[in-house]
Formats: sequence, structure tokens, C-alpha cells
Amino acid sequence: MKKYFTTPIYYVNGKPHLGHAYTTILTDAFTKYYKLFGYDTKFITGVDEHGQKVYEAAVKMGMTPKEYVDGLIPAFTQLFEKCDIDYDIFYRTTNEKHYKKVQTILQGLYDKGDIYKDHYEGQYCTTCETFVTDKDLIDEKCPECGKETTLLKEENYFFNMAKYAEEYEKYINERDDFIYPKFRKNEVLGILKKGLNPLCISRKKEKMPWGIPLPFDDQFVTYVWFDALTNYTNGIGYLEDEDKFNAYWPTTTHMMAKDILLQHTIYWPTMLLAMGVELPKSMLIHGWWMGEGGKKMSKSLGNVIDPTELIDTYGSSSFRFYVLREMSLGHDGVFTKEFFINRHNTELANDFGNLLNRASHMIAKNFESKIPECNKKTEFCGPFINEFNDLMKTVEPLIYDFELNKALDNIMRMIRNTNKYMEDTAPWKLIKEDKELCGSVLYNALESVRITSLLLSPVIPKKFEEIKDIFKGDLDMTLEYGKLEPGKKINKAVSLFPKIDKEKEEKKEPVKVVDDNLIGIEDFGKVEIKTGKIIKSDNVEGSDRLLLTEVDLGNGDIRQIVAGIAKFYHPEDILNKHILVASNLKPVTIMGFESQGMLLSVKSGKNLRLVEVDPELSLGKKLV
Repeated sequence: MKKYFTTPIYYVNGKPHLGHAYTTILTDAFTKYYKLFGYDTKFITGVDEHGQKVYEAAVKMGMTPKEYVDGLIPAFTQLFEKCDIDYDIFYRTTNEKHYKKVQTILQGLYDKGDIYKDHYEGQYCTTCETFVTDKDLIDEKCPECGKETTLLKEENYFFNMAKYAEEYEKYINERDDFIYPKFRKNEVLGILKKGLNPLCISRKKEKMPWGIPLPFDDQFVTYVWFDALTNYTNGIGYLEDEDKFNAYWPTTTHMMAKDILLQHTIYWPTMLLAMGVELPKSMLIHGWWMGEGGKKMSKSLGNVIDPTELIDTYGSSSFRFYVLREMSLGHDGVFTKEFFINRHNTELANDFGNLLNRASHMIAKNFESKIPECNKKTEFCGPFINEFNDLMKTVEPLIYDFELNKALDNIMRMIRNTNKYMEDTAPWKLIKEDKELCGSVLYNALESVRITSLLLSPVIPKKFEEIKDIFKGDLDMTLEYGKLEPGKKINKAVSLFPKIDKEKEEKKEPVKVVDDNLIGIEDFGKVEIKTGKIIKSDNVEGSDRLLLTEVDLGNGDIRQIVAGIAKFYHPEDILNKHILVASNLKPVTIMGFESQGMLLSVKSGKNLRLVEVDPELSLGKKLV
């Protein structure tokens, strides 16, 4: 039995946040559950590195796009490591095999007439890397991100999605389990009923060179979504290892947030149909994390959660448990520090932690740390074991139905029932009256610990490794009641989930707000900014965005700097301007020219202006 899970291909335009962490943890948890149930699984995640936002940011930083994205990758891999993510494949769209496969796919669709050249005039959102029709604009802004769009008028290549709309609609209607939750199915069908417009899949290379060139016209690069989405097939052996691809691809479940539903449930399936590749088995679309009161998280409201901060403070297992337990899949969830602490204290510290301690400590104290025999029963034993088994049998089917929150409900109910069983049987009293009967009760309690630990292991993998230490590393992984071996020695449990002092936490500073613009004074001190004068300026051939400048920083220090300001200044406009220059940046090569610094500029609406300084200031003066 095989299973293939994918996260979205994350766009590297900034540091990863709670949304990236959640989707990847969710995918990781499902992958681990399938492994627990005996599946041979593969799990892919990765980054989408092409597109206009990356190109513009790189130019602004005075770097090549590849150097820029290389510097952003560790933020993703380090976060995933902190979150105990065990992916099989970390996919980058700059890898050579992906480059060649994308071109092969494009050429095949062009040859069969599904890609064609035409003129385009319409709105483009750089933030979302999406073309937007006029009717979809809200207050003349992008309906997804609320930012201003740009009117593009240019010749481009298009993919004829409408050709496959009828076949795709039939596929959806015949499969109730293709899109989860089911109410999203109607949303997708609604989009199809409105009719599909041709999808623009290219940008002119002279305007935006950072992308994979079209194999049939090297004056264009492919549009980011057409490049990025193919990672799901390319990463599992498509056009390379036919046996591997055919084994895993039919089992695919795509995981994503609702804001990229259009690209994954419309663009991608029609692309696959055009490629002659069967559609994935299912798509899971989850909601967003909201702040207190259901407010959208934003830096301005101060309610943005930094997953790294929480993990460093409370541990990865508590963080994973909260995000997987709190959100009902398909709907929005609420993340507050108060809710997080309550969930940790109630279910991990009180319910689960106390059960671990009670059972292991009594066995250590009264049975020489050996698992006791289970030969006798109290009146509570039969009903407890029967209900425990009934609940255990529900978990696997609920996972297959993507009802993770219900599965966790039942696992926690098993734990609460065990605690009640301990209260009902009172082994601390039985030990004085009937040691053998007490041993039987403690056997049942420890067996509950073993099985519920197994069922929670995909959620709290790091703590599960510590739980295994209770059993001296020899933990039977069978999901069947009664597999504990009497006579084996165990260790006393340590405090796996210390209770969080709520009052003490409330006095602390709020959990750090993620803000990519905040740096320490030590970081600022590393940047050397000097006054300079532009003494030469020319257009860069083949680019409508770049100017090649020479800047005098005084004392004979003449710098060649490539600046992405050609859309806002003619070369002659900036001659003799006194400006500020970041002068100690590592030199980079842009469009064949070495750039030895960066001109400082300010964005105002759609315009960009150089920061000018008093001409009376001497050249080469440092900003302090």
C-alpha cells in the first residue's frame, strides 16, 4: 500500500509564518499516520523560486535572483526541522531536472495546440503572481491580497483550460471524495460553470527574465504557476522513473490553504488532463488561522504568531498538538496564547501527563519496575477495555476521511476514560488489599499509555521518543490491545508536559510578533551607507528595468552599480544626483555586469524615487 502527500510549493518571498508551519505539520502528521497504519509513504514539500516578486527583490538587494533565493531557503528548512517535519523530498524549482521537465511539458502542450500565442490586455497582481479580470477586482484592487494591480498590454502565450473543463467537471461530479471539505466542491463547480478563460502562461523575458524559457520561443519565460505546480509530478518520478511515478502518483493527496484553491483545483487539474496524466486522488483545503475574536492575523493588530518563538518556549510537541487539535479541517481556526496554554495544561499536562506518571511510578514502586501480570479483573475492567477497543477502531477510518479533529477527540477520550478507570479502581488502595488485582489494573493503564502514545505519535513525535524511554526503547508498535509483555522492566516517566503557570505567563511580554522588517542594532551596524554622486548612467541592453550607473564615493572610490530604476528614471535624469549608497554589499553580477553596491530608494505608490542628500555634504560620508 502506497501513499503520496504534498504541501503547496511555498513561494520564497519572505520568512515562513504560522500558515507555512501549519500546512506542513498537517501533511507530516497525515504521512506519519499512514506509516503507522502500514503504508509506504512519500511526502514532498519545497519552494517556488521564480517569478516577478523574487526578481524585483533581488534587483533591489543588488543580488542575482539565484543568490537571493539561496539565502531564503534555510528559513524554511530550519522551521520545518523545529516543527519535527520528516519530509522525503524537499523540492526546489531551480533544480536542473525540474527545468528540463517543465520545458518538455510545455513543448508537448504546444505541439498539440493547447498552448498558443495571442495578445493580452488586463490586470496583473505582482503580490499573488496572478492575472485578474476587471470584474473580479474589488475597489480596483486584487480580490485576494487587496493590493493594487498593474495593467499589462503585451503579446503572450496562453493555455486553453476551457478545452478540458467539461471532462474535469464530470470527474468532480463522479467523485465525492475528490475535494475535501465537500462544501469546497460546490465552489469549484461554480467556477467551472462561469466558464474558463485562457490562462496566460508566459512573461516577456526582456521585462521579467527570472524564469524557465519557453522551449518554442526563448523570448518568453513561463509564468510562475505553470512552472511551480508541476513540482508535484516532477518530484515523484514523472518523465524520469515511470515505475515510481505510476506507483505513487495515483494515491496523491494535495494539502493546501483556501487562498490557493483556484490554482490547485482549476489550473492544475486542467493542466494534468492536457498532459494526459490522471488526476490526484484527493485535495484537502484547510482554513486560515485567525486571532482572538476571529480577527484576521496582521502585524498592525499585533496578533501574528511566530511559530519559532512558541516552539522555543513550550516545545514542538505542544505546538503541533495545539494546531492539529484546535482547527477543524476545512474551517478557520483561532490561535491565541490563552487557548494554547489551556489546551496544553488540560489535555497534555493533566490528562495525558498524569496518566503516564501514575501508571509508571506505581509499577516502579510496587512491582520492581516490571510490567505486572494481568490475571484478575475488577467490575470496571471489562467495560473499560471494551470501550477502549471501540474507540481505538475509529481512529484509522477517521484519518482516511480527513477527520483528524474527530480522531484526536476519540484518542483524548481514551485517555480520559483511562484516568477515570484509575479513579474507579483506585490502585493505590488495591495495592494494600490485593496486589495481584492492583497489578492487573496497572497493566491495563500502562497498555492504554502504550496504545494512545502510538496513536498520538504522528502529532507529538519528539515527545513520543521520550515516551519510548519509559519502555526502555522496546515498545511494541502493534495497534492491538494486550501486547504488553509482563515481566519486562520499565522506567519511571519524567514530567513530559510540565504545566504552564498561566498567571506567570500573563505577566510576560506577548509572544513575539513576526515582522520581517525588524532587525537588531547589531545587524544594522553591519550595513555601511555612504554619500555618493552619480557620474554616469546608461540603459542595460535587453532590460527595461535596469540602469548601469557609476557612482563617485569620494577619495577615488568609483563604483559600478546596476539599479532597477529604469521604469522611473531616464539615464540622464539621475546624472549628478547626490544619493545614498549601501557600499559594503557583496558584489554580484546582474545581466552580465558586476554591481558593487545598491542605490537607496523609497517607494511611493507605484513610483520609486532615489533618496537624495544635500549636495554640500562631502562624498563618502558614512550614515551614522
